[in-house]
Amino acid sequence: MKFVFAFLLSLFLVSCSLMQPRTARTTSQLSEKEIITITQLIGKEKIAKEVYENFYAQYQNNLFGNIAKRKQKHIEIWKNILAKQNITVLENESLEETENLKNQLLSEAIDETSALKTAIKIEELNLNDIYIVRKNSQKSSIREVANGIECGTKNHLFVYYRALREKGEKYTHQYISGKKFKNVVNGAVNSCSIKYD
Repeated sequence: MKFVFAFLLSLFLVSCSLMQPRTARTTSQLSEKEIITITQLIGKEKIAKEVYENFYAQYQNNLFGNIAKRKQKHIEIWKNILAKQNITVLENESLEETENLKNQLLSEAIDETSALKTAIKIEELNLNDIYIVRKNSQKSSIREVANGIECGTKNHLFVYYRALREKGEKYTHQYISGKKFKNVVNGAVNSCSIKYD
């Protein structure tokens, strides 16, 4: 009798949990794929910030200094997403691969013009990484952040490209499609939420 009662009770509890609205049953926990893609994006935003700080120190172009500050803002936003899941990304943690990328990007800039081209490349890479984060998540909170930071990143790409064109130089897209690239550089600075740009 006890066995039958225990079986019926467990069946009742399972059926009640299945009757909950779908949103109540879905987890807010980040998947391993989400954590990995966000962590990688933080690493690349950190590289961008450090490269831009280096360029600012060398060339005293305020674009580099201002966008380096915005990259720090992006890093903090992504870190807050992870912090809500008790996941910490330490500032001094960096993969050998990302350090190599940073050194490669720094070595490409032999003057201010090539530094602008490198900055455009970095913004293209960041956009591509944002697309990957958004593709790997169905969570509205992550998609909202990705959309906001994408807006800011497109602005960075636009202003770097405009500065390069003012120097009479050209740049050919490398990491995003030609159509996406043209839409950004032939557009205008977008009005993003202040928390994203």
